[in-house]
Amino acid sequence: MKPLLWKGCSMGEPDNPFNPGAGRRPPLLTGRDRLIASMHLDMGRVVSKREEGRPCVIWGLRGIGKTVLLNELAEHARNSGWIVVLTEATERESLSQRIAQATYLELRQIRTRSKRITDTLSRAVKVLRSFQLTIDPSGSYSIGIDVEPARGYADTGNLSLDLQDMLRALGDAAHASGTAVFLGIDELQEAGQKELDALNVALHTLGQGNEQTPLFFCGTGLPTLPSILAKATSYAERMYRYHQLDLLSNEDVRLALQEPCERLGVSWDEGAIQRVTAVSAGYPYFVQSCGYFAWEQRTSSTLISDEDAMIATRLAQDEVDSGLYRSRWDRATDAQRRFMEAMSLDEGSSLMDDLARRLGRKPSSLTSVRKRLVDAGLIYAPRTGQLDFTVPGMGRYIQRVSNGR
Repeated sequence: MKPLLWKGCSMGEPDNPFNPGAGRRPPLLTGRDRLIASMHLDMGRVVSKREEGRPCVIWGLRGIGKTVLLNELAEHARNSGWIVVLTEATERESLSQRIAQATYLELRQIRTRSKRITDTLSRAVKVLRSFQLTIDPSGSYSIGIDVEPARGYADTGNLSLDLQDMLRALGDAAHASGTAVFLGIDELQEAGQKELDALNVALHTLGQGNEQTPLFFCGTGLPTLPSILAKATSYAERMYRYHQLDLLSNEDVRLALQEPCERLGVSWDEGAIQRVTAVSAGYPYFVQSCGYFAWEQRTSSTLISDEDAMIATRLAQDEVDSGLYRSRWDRATDAQRRFMEAMSLDEGSSLMDDLARRLGRKPSSLTSVRKRLVDAGLIYAPRTGQLDFTVPGMGRYIQRVSNGR
């Protein structure tokens, strides 16, 4: 039996180059080069033309790399001296509070490291204080701002107008330093409809007229996000630039596995590469997990063999099953599980008529359970009458559970 860790590991052994986990940056961002380059160009125009860049939305399945890409763009903005407001929408807190908190943390860092505080930056802090008091007049939510609010700004009680005031003040502060504002929101589908409408209107308004705000917005979410945004505000489908993140190609998987290892003097056997490529099916989350285990338990200091890859894929599958898949399966009701079991019999997308026939029900009687699964982020509708899982490989996991494997 092969040991799970290479016995040659020592204090001098290079660190594992792979980085599996939700939102964690892989050593190499493969398959996203063109999109990143295009968005960097758009961000550059925001500064050079002092205008709001067209807001963008990145959507895709769970574990496909949306959060990693958002963080990459935020880091690019930060390295360029921008004001970076980065947060995540959740069901537990209002989006406006999350934005206010992230803005405060960013302005506090700027004030800490800057030798000279500009008038526009001081004003931005005061407008933020007004915004915070307006969205939380009871004072139950505090972000530690100890300044007088800017009277007449961000204090109307209309969230869209107040958000505009705050973002415009941030834009003025950034412009005074020759930069811009990056506003990034992860898991945007979790925000409430009223707050999404306010965000849509604010971004739309700030991009109008001669005095535009130097702001670049990027939101990420599940495949349901475009329709959720359009439901909140009808023109959202035209306002945003939508980017879909797909699974990696075989060539990208190969590059993601080989290049980080080769930098450290370790190569992959051809059979090992082909095995991981086939098993991972281009799913970035699983590619990183396979690479991690292959590195950890290899028996050679310079080569990852096919046998190493075989054990690594099994360990990676066990890890993903017990975490990513099981957590979603465990929180589903019995009715939802039966629905997803019926879906798991299809290789690709499922048709509602086929699911109804398998379950012995009329399609109309399944509307409620379907809606709950969509709302829970477990499934989505790629096309009218079709359904698919939001996590790649979920169907195969359900089959393994159903068959007792």
